[in-house]
Amino acid sequence: MDFFKNNKEKLITFIVCGTIFVAVLSVIALLSGVIMRLFGFRYQSIWSIILFFIIATVVSYPINLIAGGLPKALYKLKRISKNIAIILYLALDTIATCFGLLIVDYCMSTIAASDLSKLVISFILALPGIDDFKNM
Repeated sequence: MDFFKNNKEKLITFIVCGTIFVAVLSVIALLSGVIMRLFGFRYQSIWSIILFFIIATVVSYPINLIAGGLPKALYKLKRISKNIAIILYLALDTIATCFGLLIVDYCMSTIAASDLSKLVISFILALPGIDDFKNM
């Protein structure tokens, strides 16, 4: 009981931040589901879409860390140019995200996503990361 009294503010902050994170991810998931539906994405319910993207985010996160860090490191070491770093980032991040979507699609029976829909949404989700290279 003392734990909750001593950490009340931290717990409230954690719950609020977690709720905001899930809400934002849910909106992104729904928009992504709409785009993927154009390419053959099938689902049983809206909650299936949201769960699909939440799990895919968790599964692909470790691979995305490498995909985002490798091109930056190579560019900082002057091994590749800025344009090549951007292209490498887009390719690696798209592959990493697509890999996460493939795993979750295989495991979820309530979702059926075509390979093209996974590839297209993975590329679209990689595009905002290009901004990280503009300040380098």
